[in-house]
Amino acid sequence: MAETKELSVERQRFLLEMGTALMEVESGGGSIDSDGVVIGSAGKWVPVENPAPMEGLFQAMRLVGLDPTQHKFQQYHVMASNPYHGGRIDLPFPDQMVVKSDRYLGLHQVSLVVKHPMVAAVEIKSYGRR
Repeated sequence: MAETKELSVERQRFLLEMGTALMEVESGGGSIDSDGVVIGSAGKWVPVENPAPMEGLFQAMRLVGLDPTQHKFQQYHVMASNPYHGGRIDLPFPDQMVVKSDRYLGLHQVSLVVKHPMVAAVEIKSYGRR
């Protein structure tokens, strides 16, 4: 039997905030459970407990004049809705990361951010809300 982990109230609030942001980016609606799992018409987004290191992104953000501490980050394992299986949510999709601040809200593929952090940093700066 799988062991369930009790989340702190602070962590639950953070996951609710980031899940709500994810639903805004995906604009498909959906629901968020108490573990921060987002389920919508496009798939299922499960928060990553041990995220990929983002120090390269943080350094790149500083180089383009952004303060990473002014942003929130949450990585998700994604299972997409599979049109070949009647819409069942069983199609593995690359891990994604929601990045949120007062001036920016976006979705980034984790593997690309790790490989090319400067591209992600420039995108975050360029598409930030003014």
